[in-house]
Amino acid sequence: MRFTAVFYDADGCITSVQKNATENVVGDRNYVQMNFEGDIDNFYVADGQILPKGEKPSAAHTFSYTSKTWEFELQTAKQNVWLRIKAARDTDEFGTFTWSTHTFQCDQVSQRRIQGAVQLAQLDSATTLDWTLADNSVQTFNATELQQIGQALAAHVNACHVKSRTKRVEIDAATTEAELGTVIW
Repeated sequence: MRFTAVFYDADGCITSVQKNATENVVGDRNYVQMNFEGDIDNFYVADGQILPKGEKPSAAHTFSYTSKTWEFELQTAKQNVWLRIKAARDTDEFGTFTWSTHTFQCDQVSQRRIQGAVQLAQLDSATTLDWTLADNSVQTFNATELQQIGQALAAHVNACHVKSRTKRVEIDAATTEAELGTVIW
């Protein structure tokens, strides 16, 4: 007789499903005999029954086959929060910054352009450049202003990293899911 065998380990973790199995194929392995359709990652076996794990509460939860529940993993959650903070930092760092009343783009290409303008201004104090601002208006800046813009860019980048280091300390100090939930950009 052929049947569908759902194999599982001693903890109830489903390891595979075999259709058209026979007693010879099954051998002495743990299995449940039944028609099974679905993703084995969403189910487990307990007392000879295939049961759903339920919805995963967050990316920081893993299913415990011992307790048959989703359990919060603090280290995983800390890694996820840090990734979120770094992404927010990058968004700010490579977004815009303001010097005087002017808003500048500061994506990677814009940062290189500003750095080049600052170098030129340092080499030639008579330098003036027309600069396209974040709102697409054009403003003329002299060598002194270009150097000040470069300093403002450096301060902006530094502020983003100082803030992210502060957030890293908060993440490392967190001991609960609730504490981690308070760490925001």
